[in-house]
Formats: sequence, C-alpha cells, structure tokens
Amino acid sequence: MEHVDLASPRQPKRAKFLRTLALDHARNVVCFTPSEAIIDQLMRVAENDIPGLASKPAVLAVLRHNPECIFAFARGGWQEQPSDAPMGFMAMLPLTKDGHRALFDGRLKTDAPDLAFVARQHERPDAIYHWGVFGGPAVVGGMALVMERLSSDKFRGLPMYCKAASPEAHKFMLSIGFVDGAQHPSGREYTRSLMGLPRVPPTPHGFDSYTPGALPREIGIKVVHDLEELSMVRAIRAAAYVSEQQMPYREDVDGNDLSATHLLGYIGDEPAGCIRIRYFAGFVKVERLAVFERFRKTTLALKLVRAAIEFGRHKGYTHFYGQAEESVIKLWERFGFIRREGPGVKYMTDLYYHEGDLRVEASPEAVHAQSGPNVLIRPEGQWHRPSHLEVGG
Repeated sequence: MEHVDLASPRQPKRAKFLRTLALDHARNVVCFTPSEAIIDQLMRVAENDIPGLASKPAVLAVLRHNPECIFAFARGGWQEQPSDAPMGFMAMLPLTKDGHRALFDGRLKTDAPDLAFVARQHERPDAIYHWGVFGGPAVVGGMALVMERLSSDKFRGLPMYCKAASPEAHKFMLSIGFVDGAQHPSGREYTRSLMGLPRVPPTPHGFDSYTPGALPREIGIKVVHDLEELSMVRAIRAAAYVSEQQMPYREDVDGNDLSATHLLGYIGDEPAGCIRIRYFAGFVKVERLAVFERFRKTTLALKLVRAAIEFGRHKGYTHFYGQAEESVIKLWERFGFIRREGPGVKYMTDLYYHEGDLRVEASPEAVHAQSGPNVLIRPEGQWHRPSHLEVGG
C-alpha cells in the first residue's frame, strides 16, 4: 500500500477539506474494521490504481496485529462479506518509538512492515505513517469519518508522514498541508523520501480557554456544565445586577437559566464574569453579561461577548440578537451589533434596553448532523475533544 492519505486534525486546509467531505459526501457512509474477505476484495480493486500495493499477507498480518490500522468505508451500512456496494479504505501504521526511527533510517519496509515497529491497539503510538487510501466518489466521505477517530487523545498531536505514489497524489497532499521532506522530532534525521505534516500548536476556542491552575491574571472562559458552576453565575449576576443596579430578583432570575447555555469567565482561578445564550429557531439571544466590579478594567467583558458569538457560530447560528442598556450599547456595537430604531424597552426598573442584531457568516467548524456520532455526544463547547464515552479516547 504505497499511496497517500490525510493528516493532522489541526491543519486549517485539512479541516476545511474534511468538513466539505462530511457535508457533501459522508451522508449514509459508515466506517468499520473490515473482514479479511472485504480486504481481499478491496485490494483486488485497488491494485490497478495504487503502484507498489503491499501484498495481501502483509496487509492481513498488520490487520491481525492491530485492527485500528485499516478502516473500510461503505455506503449504506456495515457489511461483513464482499458486495457490489461502493467501498473504499484507509490504512495507517501507528508506529512505536523504534518504528518511528526505523521509518527514517530505512529499517521499516512499508511494503512489508515488521510488526515490531507497529504499535498495538492498546498503545499510544509515537507517530502515524499513512499507508494508503482508496475510494471512489460515492464513499470518499468515509475519509472524514476515519479522521474523526484520529482526533482522539490517543492520536492527537502525533507526527504524521506519508509517501505520494503518483503526481496526482503528491499534488493532493500538498493541497491539504503536507510538505516535501520530513524531519524526525529529535532533529537528527531528515529525509526527502517522505512527506510530513508540520505540527501547529492548537489555538484554544474562546469558549473553552479556561485551564485550572491558570496564572493569576490570565483570562479563561468555559461552558457551564454543572450546578456548582451555575451557582457561580448566579452569584456574579446577583452582585452586578441585584446589588449594584438594584434590579429586582425576579427580573434577573427569569426562569430561563436552565434552558440556556452559560459561559463562565475566570481571572486566574477566580470566577469573575458570565454571559448567557438562549436559542430560538434561526437566531440566538446573547444576554446577561456581568462582571464583578473589581475585574471591570480587564478585557473579560469583551472576551465573554466574543466567546458567546464564537460559541453560537459553532452551533451553526449566524443571527445574534440582544438587548443592551444605554451605558453598554457601545460595547455591543464594537462587535457589529446594529441598534434597532425606537426608544427601547423597559421592564421592572427605570432602565431602557435597546434591541440590536448581528449577522455573521457560518463558522467553518460548525457542528452539524454529519459531524459524527462521537462529536455529537461530547459536552457542550468541547466538540473538538473526545469525551469519556468514546472507546479508545
């Protein structure tokens, strides 16, 4: 199997490509570990298109050694026996530390790999060598399903390599972020016979940027996931609204807290601010922005609004609606909110609130119905991180 494959979940080109695959081609496509009979069928079909295809005994040996090395994808559903249904495959070699070195010093023969260089299913590899990919237009979206699996903690951040078996494959790999040549992470070995994927440190999403134990002045934001965190939100709003603004309790606690998403902002490890997001068909309402008085000279308020918009875009929304009191309307206008005409509305106090709208483009990372079952069970705001429910995550 000397063809090409895809790579790191952190590359923007690749992320856009896989999203297109998922949206346009992955519907009704499933990904599964193939039986030996299906491997035989796929190899007979692929041998005319992939120069230097590994032998069937070599492929089966790798499959038996680690079933996670080879994935089949088919339209319609899982199958155990060959059929006329469109099918494809992706194959990889999860390399041990010595296997990683062997890839560079020539000891690893990719047409017949020594299994001592290939990690077992229960082991975290030291690197990934993309061994091969094959599939027609009907099942090409299966590649997105495979790469979803490679976003788990077990594989995330690993160096990735491949060889291009044809000029077309080489052009494709360049288009999704691979570069000619590869260097071992030790810095001592470099080879032009491989293509490598430069690793880019992930940029945290604004709504998932809080890390416990943060530096004292560091700003972080997270989605509220439990009642303790919700009580922190209530405490911040009680101080900012009920105490400072003399807002009636029932105006702040309006019965919508349990049907909304809350973002909790931290300064270091100290809860310092919050914002609420509620959902309607076609738009979201961003509201209840509050920051403790002693933290109002920081940029936390700005970051909370920005994070709320980013979060909504990741949920697939492009229309944001809000109501802002006169003294803070300019803050919202900084983000592009357009104030509606009219005197504003008044509730239980003498304050007037002005309505406003923001319309933005859809996020290229938005969660959608074809994002994959594992993504769709992950905690809110953590769609990019595997959850405890995922096998091998």
